[in-house]
Amino acid sequence: MVSYMKKSFNSITGYGESDLLPPAEYIATTPIHEDSDTDDCTGCLDPCANHKEYPSYLKIEKDRPVLGTVKPYGRHIIIATGATDWAKKIEKEPNTFAHSLSNAQHNVSHPSPCKNLVTNSSLDSVYSTSPGACDVMILPDNIIVSNVTSEKADDFYNLFLQTPLPTEPMDIELKMKDSRLGKMEIYRNPYKNLLLLCSHRKRDKRCGVTAPILAQEFDHILREKDLSEQDAAVIMVSHIGGHKIAGNVICYINEGTKGIWYGRVKACHVRIIVEETIINEKIVKDIYRGSMDNSFQKQEKKSFLKW
Repeated sequence: MVSYMKKSFNSITGYGESDLLPPAEYIATTPIHEDSDTDDCTGCLDPCANHKEYPSYLKIEKDRPVLGTVKPYGRHIIIATGATDWAKKIEKEPNTFAHSLSNAQHNVSHPSPCKNLVTNSSLDSVYSTSPGACDVMILPDNIIVSNVTSEKADDFYNLFLQTPLPTEPMDIELKMKDSRLGKMEIYRNPYKNLLLLCSHRKRDKRCGVTAPILAQEFDHILREKDLSEQDAAVIMVSHIGGHKIAGNVICYINEGTKGIWYGRVKACHVRIIVEETIINEKIVKDIYRGSMDNSFQKQEKKSFLKW
């Protein structure tokens, strides 16, 4: 009965509808194996003896389609904290930039032109020199802003999030002339590609358990492919939604201009994600959740979810 109700709900809401996929030229072709025990997506036997499995107690949903489970958003703001776990709701944690930025977003009279996804991350603040300041990465603008403090949250919001989505790389030299920056400085994002893994254990144990397993496998495959950290950085992030379909991975490719979301990712999927998404810039259909706005041209329907 429960399985039937889930299927009925999925058909009503639109989860799994094929028109949520990007155009065919962006979809990777996966081989079909004659052996019925082999997963066509990963090429691994089911169950797999070669990759670490998730503990059975995690209770990851297997019936619900992952396609269509990304809320539309135009920008991703990634705050460097150096940690891999955070308070359950980062926007409510006092004395943090996430909290101050949340307040700034709610207090403005003119909201930003698109929805913003804000997450903490395991990135270290390597550019900031001011006490108590942090680095903040902004995609698809593909920049890092340093010396960001809670006191500058309003200026940060007005300078970087109330602007239209970029159609070309930012003129950093011109932007740096704005007096509202204060001590904030702007740098080009040094990473060609990003692999963001939700590791937010205090929000949901499933993400806290799956992320380290995936990170270990990503590190292994990236080394095997001779890809450096600048080629593809593996970063832990806070809650992005979808903990019931962990592990959750966001791949930012093409210098941060395309954001591809995957759900129910296992260690078995890591190789195909690296080969098809990071290297070939194509999506893996079986685990594809959705994408950041404007990631793919000629895609009319992007999501049926709303904020």
